[in-house]
Amino acid sequence: MPYKNEHACRINSPDKYEQFNRVNCDQKHDGKCIDVIYGVKDGKSEIQALRYKKDIWTEEAARDHCKSREGTFEPAAGEEKDINNEPERRYFPIQEMRAIEEDDGKLIIEGYPIVYEVYAPIWGFREIIRRGAATEALKTSDEMVLWDHESSQPMARRSNGTLEVKEDDRGVFIHADVSKTIWGRNGYEAIKNKVIDKMSFAFDVDPDGEKWRIDEVEGVRIETREIVQFAQIYDYSPVSYPAYKQTIVDARSRELALRNKPEPGAPGEAGAAALEVRKEARANIEQLQKHNLERCNYET
Repeated sequence: MPYKNEHACRINSPDKYEQFNRVNCDQKHDGKCIDVIYGVKDGKSEIQALRYKKDIWTEEAARDHCKSREGTFEPAAGEEKDINNEPERRYFPIQEMRAIEEDDGKLIIEGYPIVYEVYAPIWGFREIIRRGAATEALKTSDEMVLWDHESSQPMARRSNGTLEVKEDDRGVFIHADVSKTIWGRNGYEAIKNKVIDKMSFAFDVDPDGEKWRIDEVEGVRIETREIVQFAQIYDYSPVSYPAYKQTIVDARSRELALRNKPEPGAPGEAGAAALEVRKEARANIEQLQKHNLERCNYET
């Protein structure tokens, strides 16, 4: 459906997909941004539609571009809607990194290493990162892109302008020029050829930046770690085995993740609940696996 503030170009029918993801200014033509809606099915994404901002694109120019992509064009019309809250659609992050070679020779990788509002099972508990958790950390962090979290293999960095970071409702999106280092160039080739297609990130959380609680999921009692604010974000890394397989997030040591977790029997409701769950943990593990709450591997 077209919108009052943008023209639309349908490439594929939305009925083909289970989920959708919108990436603003994902493509450019003649220097003008094109927003792209990706359809996701069976863990794979492809372009479902293109959107052209009315204040940037004339109807004629948008129509011509849509025709060149063999799409079905609809000019901007009707009531203005919230483009991030279309009815009966959930927007998910792209599930792979993309490698792009720009006209000036820059080698670019981009994607969402941090994804909000997605539960991930880890070591018998689960974790969720709340929307806006990175806002304050991004004001002070000087993140790098590292190959597989190796500090000796830097690919890009915010402070030298080779890494751009943008937070939106879906998470944290990165756009990195990795052509400046040998590790970046080699990594670009691995990503381009789909040898590596997932990302992780390294971070720290202060005690007041996370909450622990007990949830019941399909009859199983599970400890849940809710991250509401990062203290620092250190790096984003292309990795072979990301912790959150259904998205593209998070790698750090087990000890760091559990640093602020209430100890069994500690004072207060959280500690008592933790003790109760620990007693049931061995009996629950088979049931957790039955419900596909598989344990994920983390890099140190």
